[in-house]
Amino acid sequence: MAVIVTGVVFAVTAHGGGLSKPETLTSVLGFGVSVTGLAINAFRSSAADGTGPTSTERLDRYCDQLAVAVREQWQAEWRLRRLQDPDPLQVSWTLAEPWLADRWDNADTRTVLDGRLEHITTVFKRVPSRRLVILGGPGSGKTVLAVRFTLDVLQDRQPGEPVPVIFSLSGWRPDRESLRGWMTAFLAATYPGATWGGDLLAADRVLPVLDGLDEIPEPLRAQAVHRLNAELDPGSPILLTCRTQVYADEVETGDVFTAAAVAELQPLSFDDAGAYLVRTARPVRGPDGQRTTRWDPVLAHIRDHPNDPPGRALRQVLGTPLMVAMARSVYGETTADPAELLDPRFSDPATLEQHLLEAFVPAAFRDTPDPDRACRWLGFLAVHLERQHTRDLAWWQLRLALPSPLRALGPILFLGSLAMAISLAGVKLAGPGLPVVTAAALVGVSIGYLVLAHGWKPTALHPPGDQRRIPRAPFLALAIAACLGVVVGSTGALSFPNGSFQPTADGWLSPAAMAVATGLATAMVLAVIGITGAPLPSTGSFGRSRRTFSPLRRTLSTAALLLFGCAAGLITALVFVAGFGNPNASTRWAPTALLITLAAAIGLGVLSGLLGVRARRANPQAPATGVRVPAQDGRPLRRVSRALGRGVAAGLVAGFCLGVTFGLPEATVLAIRADRQGAYPVGAVLHTLPNGTHYADTPNGWWHGRLPDGSKFVRTPGSVHGIIAQDPDGSVYAGTASSAKDICTGQTRCTPFYGPVELRLPRGRYDGERVKLPSGDIVDDYDFENELPSRTERWLYAGSPGHLFGDAVTFGLWAGLAIGLLSGIAAGLHRWLIAPVDITRSLSPLASLRSDRTTAAARSVIVFYFGIFTTALLVVLLKLPDSTYLALIIWGLAGPLALALSAWGWLLTARLWLCGTSRLPWRLMTFLDEAHTRGVLRQAGAVYQFRHARLQEQLATAANHQQSRELE
Repeated sequence: MAVIVTGVVFAVTAHGGGLSKPETLTSVLGFGVSVTGLAINAFRSSAADGTGPTSTERLDRYCDQLAVAVREQWQAEWRLRRLQDPDPLQVSWTLAEPWLADRWDNADTRTVLDGRLEHITTVFKRVPSRRLVILGGPGSGKTVLAVRFTLDVLQDRQPGEPVPVIFSLSGWRPDRESLRGWMTAFLAATYPGATWGGDLLAADRVLPVLDGLDEIPEPLRAQAVHRLNAELDPGSPILLTCRTQVYADEVETGDVFTAAAVAELQPLSFDDAGAYLVRTARPVRGPDGQRTTRWDPVLAHIRDHPNDPPGRALRQVLGTPLMVAMARSVYGETTADPAELLDPRFSDPATLEQHLLEAFVPAAFRDTPDPDRACRWLGFLAVHLERQHTRDLAWWQLRLALPSPLRALGPILFLGSLAMAISLAGVKLAGPGLPVVTAAALVGVSIGYLVLAHGWKPTALHPPGDQRRIPRAPFLALAIAACLGVVVGSTGALSFPNGSFQPTADGWLSPAAMAVATGLATAMVLAVIGITGAPLPSTGSFGRSRRTFSPLRRTLSTAALLLFGCAAGLITALVFVAGFGNPNASTRWAPTALLITLAAAIGLGVLSGLLGVRARRANPQAPATGVRVPAQDGRPLRRVSRALGRGVAAGLVAGFCLGVTFGLPEATVLAIRADRQGAYPVGAVLHTLPNGTHYADTPNGWWHGRLPDGSKFVRTPGSVHGIIAQDPDGSVYAGTASSAKDICTGQTRCTPFYGPVELRLPRGRYDGERVKLPSGDIVDDYDFENELPSRTERWLYAGSPGHLFGDAVTFGLWAGLAIGLLSGIAAGLHRWLIAPVDITRSLSPLASLRSDRTTAAARSVIVFYFGIFTTALLVVLLKLPDSTYLALIIWGLAGPLALALSAWGWLLTARLWLCGTSRLPWRLMTFLDEAHTRGVLRQAGAVYQFRHARLQEQLATAANHQQSRELE
């Protein structure tokens, strides 16, 4: 509220012209600085306080919803991996070596028994600490066991019990993030809409299944174990998987996992592996018509020749479930003969494993027109993941595969290239300065986005969301704004043509500097809305519908919104026409009015279409899950006020800071330049008349003078043709001869004259020009000021240092507060209109992509139309200076950028480059879904992962070798 009051104080003071007085300006700025500090402290306090305790009933609903989502996710993965076809491999485990576990008096692990896959939940419950570490070699089945454990716990789960969730540790950086903070972010990213994951973790309603301690970078593993021991409460249940050798190294050099029992997976027996391959292979007709398979003679050869080197290698390789699955896919489901595995070239187990991994992807895509192309695309993705040191193939992170400039500014550069092409095509209409101004605005947006998007990086001491320090990025952006203010002040106009302050002067440098500042302000708008920073998919869907409406109702709603858009556009256009006092305004602005009406109709039509899509897709109480989406706060007014309040407060604080840091340097430089400027044009000859009038005669013949009362005047070098017009109401004014066709109509009487004229301007004013006729009469001016030479016009309307300073600060504050206010309202409306989605309907990457695309498009429409229409109405109704129309340019830029810089926009940019260079297919998401269906990829919520880390490593190695051969 205090910040809003500050905006009102600035608006009233600036509109009344009070900021030109130093004492008023100082008081208002001090008031604004104080309220800014209060707002920052309020944000810190609100962030520290959080949202308060959550009711048990609501936590139960959240748990039920998460349980359904996790069950559906991993049941689908279990089926896609064909682990149930016909039965899972019987993986067994035994108690690991005692030195790998904690002391027996810290964790009584003597109750842990040997077991098989189906016994995992029983054994887990027998561990007193409810902490279990599963060790095994690469491909030994650790992840499969974690999935089986999760599904079994969910099957036996009772209301109120924790929900098991598999967390892939490859994305955790313990040097930057706490365990709980990372798990909260993981839940929100993996299950879009689960923004309440932190509440469940705080209430111990989640049973973490941490998969792959070995996938954390080696230097961070010891810190990861330390964080697990330090941050987990006693008695917190957890299951952890890791490779045996990696865990042994960490225990030897660091510490054990406190109070955890440690079990180790055992290799598959050759008989179990062979029986599984025979059961899953294609049948072949034997000599007497009996059923046999291509695996039978191979397995018989291995049994009969136990010392044969290829046979020994195959026996060893088939000891891991991963290699058994690879062998099944390569030989059991194709026409390939596994007898080739007995070739002497496969005497080395490592060579044999590499062969199976290399053959897996071609076998999976064997029925496609070009399996090699699929291998090439997957190899590129594997290389990308290896470079990022992650296993998660997130569609919104594909931007990291772009070259460096595109990785930082891809969407901005693509939109900028389009804008530059349009500006170059419009040079004939708008002049050669248009491309310069366009390029300058692009530079401003790029600088602002780079600064605001790359602030301080979180560390262990200051993790994400830490409010104890303010990022450096806003201060750097304000420093850039101050520098731009100095540049604009150094090149800006020192006069008030048409009675209003103009922040730019003729030429290209001043408009270019202002365009850079406009681009920086656009980046500030994007920051207030929440678009700068690493792009993440939206965790909500647009619209607040809680029901699925009938087609007739949706059609009527769309028609109503279209009519409302036409009406809003028409009203705005009429206000434009009425706001200009020129009698010919209706004629001049009629095309603009029509364009505004059409734009409003189109914009509202797009918005209604998005709402229709939301209404068709959103049905949180769908019978498919049986779980109702937890409702939001049932007090709509409170929800609206909270969203708008936070948005407006953030916008006004940002706008005030930006306006002051830009306006004060600009005003100071303008005032210094005005103070150093001479009283008369340089090179003029000064004369003094007996009545005290001073004038200077310039080389072009124009007089520049000052009357005894301080009024300025300029006189033509010679006689000019003009007319004297008298309206029926008795008003008299003079104009040039060319204006007769506009003036001398109807009952207006016009009298021509010929002679020298003077154009006078009262002291201390920059409008209300008067014309002294050859007869000595003084009348109002109609258009003589338009005929002044530029140098004479600048002298006549030159402002005093005080007026320039006050108007420049007013301009900065008006622009900053107006932009901040509207961007804050737009951000608040967007937050209010975002509804939580049913996470069971947003588990796939494609569903996440569609949700983000719809939300980003709706946000872009809100920002663009709300900003432009509201700014236009404020400018016309409040009679703001024409320079305030720069805000229209900002909103015209912010709308498209809000869409382009969304996670979907970044994916579009990545596709344009990566698919255009043949690194990936144009139908990327369809290809990834197909790879998932064929078992090459697995799905973990909104991201994909390769079926196994070894498959990813093999594909990356093969792709790098292929690239090296092509470069040779």
